[in-house]
Amino acid sequence: MRFAVVPVSGAQERRTSRGAVRYPMHLQVTLIVEGHEYEAVTEDFSASGVLLRLERPLQIDQEIEFLVEIPSEVLEFSMTAALHCSGRIVRSFWKDGEPWAAAVIDEYRFQ
Repeated sequence: MRFAVVPVSGAQERRTSRGAVRYPMHLQVTLIVEGHEYEAVTEDFSASGVLLRLERPLQIDQEIEFLVEIPSEVLEFSMTAALHCSGRIVRSFWKDGEPWAAAVIDEYRFQ
């Protein structure tokens, strides 16, 4: 899995009006929607959600799963963390000719 890393250490945090701290991390993810796999890239993560740059648009309330590897240097762990998340799309939009979506993370587990 390929990825581009924006380190959390010293990274500029973005705070939303919802109060959740967003961490800019550009990671390649495998997105699973209705049994089909797609590639996507994260723009940022928070404790409860993720912003995704997509291959194809997704609908609001669509259930998703995604798999992401978080490199050890991003979280200052001794090894890479594999994360499996499930959630749903809460916002879908186009930006610079590309589909984007914001998803709430309902469940996650490290593998």
